[in-house]
Amino acid sequence: MNIVPKISLIMSVYNGEDYLAETIDSVLSQTFTEWEFIIINDCSTDNTSEILAEYESKDERIKVHTNETNLRLPSSLNKALSLAQGKYIARMDADDICMPDRLQKQFDFMEANPNVDLSSCRFMTLKNGVYSSGGCGGKDDDLSIKALLLVTNPILHPGIIAKAEVIKELGYDKNFTCTEDMELWTRFALIDKRIEILSEYLMIYRLHDKQITETTLDKQKKEIINVQKNYLSSLLNPMTEEQEKFYIHGIYFRRNTNITEFIEFFKWAKSANNRTKKLDKEALKYAFFEILAEYKRKGISKSDLIKGMLSFGIPFLIKEIPSRKKRARTDGIKCIEAAERIGLEMVGGTLEFPTFDNK
Repeated sequence: MNIVPKISLIMSVYNGEDYLAETIDSVLSQTFTEWEFIIINDCSTDNTSEILAEYESKDERIKVHTNETNLRLPSSLNKALSLAQGKYIARMDADDICMPDRLQKQFDFMEANPNVDLSSCRFMTLKNGVYSSGGCGGKDDDLSIKALLLVTNPILHPGIIAKAEVIKELGYDKNFTCTEDMELWTRFALIDKRIEILSEYLMIYRLHDKQITETTLDKQKKEIINVQKNYLSSLLNPMTEEQEKFYIHGIYFRRNTNITEFIEFFKWAKSANNRTKKLDKEALKYAFFEILAEYKRKGISKSDLIKGMLSFGIPFLIKEIPSRKKRARTDGIKCIEAAERIGLEMVGGTLEFPTFDNK
């Protein structure tokens, strides 16, 4: 009897032998069992095929499809979407780890919030044996996320779950092979699809040197500018060439922490939004405040920090600073609880958190 799954978990893998077994085991350990796991083998040349064949033979919910030619990630994910049968689509990457209750909590959240089209979750990062909290203290509501998408990508791609009919209709753009996720999220936002983040730590996101994000920085920059030229021009105004240059170096990657240019860009965004009224005003301020927080962590001078903070206005600061601290404390507690549930000390790692000082 062919039972239709409630969740279709989709993944593409290319030469993922190093972490693949651990990733699949984390799916097999889910407390939620009504899933199918569609895995696209994108012409791997290592032992990926053998690993996948072994797991497929053990569990009929694991369904492996091998590409005849290397299609790259977005096209492979579109292929997986076309094969998916579930009410919801969830993502996974071949080097990450699901917490045992990931799918259950995400399914329950989507069922309880039928107005949400896509949601992600909080996560821990893992690099060189050190676990850290990801996204700690950030806001998780739809208005804030759509504003954050102007300046960063707040959504963990392998941690998402979405309504199948919506994500299948939109699909991934095959022209974006490094930033296919952010390009898709901005299209969700531009057609008013609701996006939220579940404030539960449900994923371990592995950081290592073989990741696409570590090996294709120049291509990333070009793709990000193309995505954001469309997103910003749709919500605010088109950027000038000088603004594009500052955006990529001073806003998105934050290697140019020139506070004067930051304030001017922020003023431009506020002025444009006053005209278009496409974004919530407080959410827009919050998004840029998160970038100023990154400037602080990069060590800008105290005078520059004060100058930047004053550009937000005293009423906003009085409200946002204590709220940010409270969110960070709450997220920190949830992260520690999630780590304890899986016995983090048993796998030889240590747990670190960012400093939750005043911004």
